[in-house]
Amino acid sequence: MSIVAMRRMTLVGLLAHKSEILRRLQALGVAHVEDQGRVAGDEHREYAELLAALDYLMACPLRRRPQHSEPAPELGALLAEIRDNRLRREALQDRLTLLRRHRRELRPWGNFHFPPLEALAGQRLWFYSVPLGQRQAVEAITLPWQIVNRDHRSLYLVVIAAEEPPLEAVPFERSHTGGLSLSEVRAQEDAAHVELERLEAERYLLTHWIFFLASQVARVSNEATLRHAAQGCSDLDTLFVLEAWVPARELAAIARLCEHHDVALHHRPPLAEEEPPILLDNPEWAAGGEEAVGFFQLPGYRSWDPSLMVFYSFSLFFAVILADAGYGLLCALICLAWRFRWQQSRLGRRLSTMGLVMSGAALVYGVLVGSYFGLTPPPGTWLARLHWFDMDDFDAMMTLSIAIGVMHLILANVIAGWVARPRRLALGNLGWVLIIGGGFLLWRASLDEAFVLGDSPWGYIILVGGLLVLAFSSSVPLDGWRHVLQRLGGGLSSLAELSQAFGHALSYMRLFALGLSSASLAVTFNQLAVNVRDGVDGGGTLLFLLILLLGHGLNFVLALMGGVIHGLRLNLIEFLRWGVKGEGRAFKALANREETTWIK
Repeated sequence: MSIVAMRRMTLVGLLAHKSEILRRLQALGVAHVEDQGRVAGDEHREYAELLAALDYLMACPLRRRPQHSEPAPELGALLAEIRDNRLRREALQDRLTLLRRHRRELRPWGNFHFPPLEALAGQRLWFYSVPLGQRQAVEAITLPWQIVNRDHRSLYLVVIAAEEPPLEAVPFERSHTGGLSLSEVRAQEDAAHVELERLEAERYLLTHWIFFLASQVARVSNEATLRHAAQGCSDLDTLFVLEAWVPARELAAIARLCEHHDVALHHRPPLAEEEPPILLDNPEWAAGGEEAVGFFQLPGYRSWDPSLMVFYSFSLFFAVILADAGYGLLCALICLAWRFRWQQSRLGRRLSTMGLVMSGAALVYGVLVGSYFGLTPPPGTWLARLHWFDMDDFDAMMTLSIAIGVMHLILANVIAGWVARPRRLALGNLGWVLIIGGGFLLWRASLDEAFVLGDSPWGYIILVGGLLVLAFSSSVPLDGWRHVLQRLGGGLSSLAELSQAFGHALSYMRLFALGLSSASLAVTFNQLAVNVRDGVDGGGTLLFLLILLLGHGLNFVLALMGGVIHGLRLNLIEFLRWGVKGEGRAFKALANREETTWIK
């Protein structure tokens, strides 16, 4: 749980050995070269075409076993074949969409064929869909007409006329049926389905080359990255100079590479004005928090790694919002069922572990609030003895939610102050701890009828905290009246965030509100299902099961969405706002991209 220490590395080597040294450095995969750039120009076109072909084959529902040992096909011909299959399949799917729409439009008119124009003595058939309520307007039409069908919304009217009747003669919007009959449209649709099946079979056969395409994607990506890294070097007469960031723990590997290739190595710690890239170091079981932090905002290099804190607090918030042991167990079963598939990638392994921890926390909290798919355990049972919190005690649950928020924000400031030590800025964080904590305790004390503000120590604690924030929230040195005024200005600017601090603390009430809504919906669906079962003769049991399944399914999905969205919000907005200073950029190593990266 730390930000990996970085060193600024400078390599100096012979220009003749530049390509070989960069390839070895890329194979090592530990250096962050600035402005590596992305694939561009002709490289971008080749890369995009390869990636599109690979994505198209990867999306195939069925795949053949990838081949590793067969002779490689000619790449251009293979890409052309895949592109031709994809374009014809897309065009055919578009045609099927139009045919289905045409069939739906023709169905109310029946299966008819247009007679030759001569057979109608130059007259034509004009089709109109008429709302049922306008039948009287149909009776007023003077041209020959016939209603050929009707449904619950419309009358289907056919008018005979040599030219399209004006709106005054037929006051309805005309339906465009086209020149094909319903049977002809169905025949074309069937033929298109047959052709689509043939194209799908071709696509399935082409999945034979997925691994080959993945290797080509990796090759193009690696060559482009290496070329841009080479362009980032400074070339002298016979030497090249490469500057990069490298983790301090990897310097030994870099030194060994330099010894074998006659390369000079110099490294130093980051300067005060430099911001090295951020590489977080967490144990794999807790690295799900690192993924959540990286999704929103990486901390600054001189800040601290909040991954572990986000891991635990996110699990707690998710549990409080889910607020049901049955839902927690269901969530755990889903994670276990998908765990094998998630294990195939590093990100999947991290998120599956975090999902299991979140599910376990939801299960434990659901037992403590005594909710099992909206049911409460009967008194006297061992489950009832574990029922510690009453969701119907609004005052207690609201206090618990705000207390969680206050502790979360206090912890953020405590850690930020610890990281800021021995600078005086740490006292500014201490001031916020006193303000937030004192404000919460003052609020709780004010609920007592005998409360007197002058007799309470919490107001004085808030005052002390405000003075600390005013005096120590700015890093301007105290070496003159001008700097003193600037420091006070910074303190006043920080104190202006007082309302925001209390607003953030109160925003944790959403934990109780969302948990209560989830539990209340579960109880409501249970009561509704029982009422239907007892009140409906014949089929009541089926409706009972259907309401339970659909109701709890909907509630479970809503609870999951609320738990993830609001749990992340409280961590990544409220917590990081107070606990993490600065924003960093991700460490991107100059490394080879393996084929397996693309096919997992």
